[in-house]
Amino acid sequence: MIKKTLATVIFSTALSFSSLSFAGNLEHHMETLAKNFKAFNTADNQKDALKALGNMKTAALDAKKLKLKTKDAKAPNSDSLYDQLVVQIDKTSTLVQAGKLDQAKVEGKKIAAVRDQGHAVYNHH
Repeated sequence: MIKKTLATVIFSTALSFSSLSFAGNLEHHMETLAKNFKAFNTADNQKDALKALGNMKTAALDAKKLKLKTKDAKAPNSDSLYDQLVVQIDKTSTLVQAGKLDQAKVEGKKIAAVRDQGHAVYNHH
């Protein structure tokens, strides 16, 4: 009896830490995305803009590994939203690489639109 109780407590504790780790990782990725989105929008040169976009892409791809769930059956799944985010980051990066920073910043607004769509579905705060 004591062994079963102890095993249950250990399992519950491990599960709690796993959930906290998941939330912490997701929060970290979202903070990285937000910080670098701001850095991109204030960048005044190609190097800084590309660095911010690269950091955003890395954070989006890392966050994609965490599968999010929603109760809304019609909502896009988290994988498709992260894929959309990466596509927009890549399009924006292409413009920056072509020396079109001002145009890239306009295109970058679509990154925010995808972010906002994801927050509307998955942000339960």
